[in-house]
Amino acid sequence: MKKIIILLAFIVTPMVTNAQTTFFDSLENTDGVDMVVVTKDMFEILSKFSPKKLKDSKEMKVFEMINDLKEFKMFSSDNKDIANKMETMANTAIKKNNLTELMRIKEDDSRVKIYVKASKNKDYVSEVLMFIKGVDKKTNGMAEAVIVSLTGNIDINKMSDLADTFINNEKSN
Repeated sequence: MKKIIILLAFIVTPMVTNAQTTFFDSLENTDGVDMVVVTKDMFEILSKFSPKKLKDSKEMKVFEMINDLKEFKMFSSDNKDIANKMETMANTAIKKNNLTELMRIKEDDSRVKIYVKASKNKDYVSEVLMFIKGVDKKTNGMAEAVIVSLTGNIDINKMSDLADTFINNEKSN
């Protein structure tokens, strides 16, 4: 399950608007919530480190994709009350931003839901919200929730190619 979540986070990472991120800002100062925030400035710095020897590699495709990212936020908690609050916040963001469900995954007691907001050009997505909630063996049966929020402009075709690359590498390992 963790491999799927990590893979989906990398695939979905490049997409969500600033309006949506305000839904989750209150989680930044909440005890019991772990968080990661990566800003556009960091993405710009990372894109400058793309070594020429990586030309045409999957790593280079990642570097190309991050050029159009504005912000990445990830919040996680294994506190049941906070997990329920996070689910409510995600549902509110989905409704308020008119996000379209892209995918649902159920594995044992875990659920993964991915929502997107298409831009005017159907080859691009402007928002992505991923919500994961479930019972993890590492939390001794306690609820665990993760919200991944991305803003930016991502080419779906590049994302698809990158996803194929990661999935094919996963199968060969």
